[in-house]
Amino acid sequence: MSKGRRSPYSLCDVLDKLQTGRAGAVRVQAGSPPFHDHYNRARAVIEAIDALTEELTGDRERFWSKPHG
Repeated sequence: MSKGRRSPYSLCDVLDKLQTGRAGAVRVQAGSPPFHDHYNRARAVIEAIDALTEELTGDRERFWSKPHG
């Protein structure tokens, strides 16, 4: 059995896609009743994206909303 090829990735491209995915999960969570299936699954996606972002950049809060001021 041959090994699959791994293509290099651009960190910038990956972070853009993670940001888009996280924003979608936040919208699903915001539109769902608290602690129902969609809410819980969206929360899990957000947690996973935050954890991966922390591994890639060292900043878990990279995509969190910042206060205006």
